[in-house]
Amino acid sequence: MSKPTSQAPSDNACACCSAAGEPADAGRRQMLTSALALAAMAPIAAMAQEGEAKRSTKPEPGDKLAFMLGEKQGKEILPADLKIGGEPTLAYPLDPTTGKALVSKAGLLVVVRLKPEDLKPGSAKNAADGGVVAFSSMCTHYGCPITTLHPTGTQVVCNCHGSVFNAADRGVVTNGPATRRLAMLPLELKDGAIVVKGKFDGPLGPPT
Repeated sequence: MSKPTSQAPSDNACACCSAAGEPADAGRRQMLTSALALAAMAPIAAMAQEGEAKRSTKPEPGDKLAFMLGEKQGKEILPADLKIGGEPTLAYPLDPTTGKALVSKAGLLVVVRLKPEDLKPGSAKNAADGGVVAFSSMCTHYGCPITTLHPTGTQVVCNCHGSVFNAADRGVVTNGPATRRLAMLPLELKDGAIVVKGKFDGPLGPPT
């Protein structure tokens, strides 16, 4: 009779979360969120392309932000929707002229609210009042969406291969295999709304 063999951990598991001792079911939930984000991109993008494209789908100054997923999908993200210590919110730029989300992989954002006192100068200058920061959601290792808040509360995690980026410091890499920081999107609070203040401050996704 053959002896049972132990199974090695999945390569897709987030190494930093495992090290932090998170329950297996929490890890599965995080992986599911990443999978849902990936699955949602293609059909939603296809629907967006059916309309007449008047402008780039990348965020531009003056845009607002819209939820990518959930009950509020396509609705504007308000400051009250973002909680310190809450999981990152996936978002698309919201065209203020049409009121529609601009759907594309290149325009997908990861938005998180941090304690203002935790922000280093590089992130503080690009944050909306109240500690709201946004980055390209494309991991610079393999292009998977960034979906999880690290236990430190100031970093975000890609659950595909475990790369960690410091949201409090311009998205710099704190744990590989990614080697390039996330592109940050400057924001501001204007008339009570979260508004894009400038364009991405760096290249998107993996090096080519």
